[in-house]
Amino acid sequence: MEDLNAKFQEKVKDDYMTYIAELMTKDKEELIRLCDEISAVRKIYKALKYDVPMENHQLEYLLRFKHPLMVLKDQCLITENDLSYALETLINDICDKRDIEQDYQMEDDLLESKQEGVQMC
Repeated sequence: MEDLNAKFQEKVKDDYMTYIAELMTKDKEELIRLCDEISAVRKIYKALKYDVPMENHQLEYLLRFKHPLMVLKDQCLITENDLSYALETLINDICDKRDIEQDYQMEDDLLESKQEGVQMC
């Protein structure tokens, strides 16, 4: 698997470097128009390098594409454009886990209701 991963990482790195080189030829207005795409490519590239473990069959399949980074970028942008689906997934995750309340300021009156309910039980 390490050989496949190394091969995939090299291919993705080549894709990224080619993409950056192409961006360097564009004018400012076009770069501004492409900001969402540029951000997506950068995030995907970083995630593939550090955060996304893949199985052999996934690496094998993605290596079949000439430009796997661009394939993933296109698919991510399609998914990201479906904001309602992304938000639905995010809201379900937040509400199911309920593990972020300590990270954000809560409404005092709603927090007290919750505390009263706990005290009554």
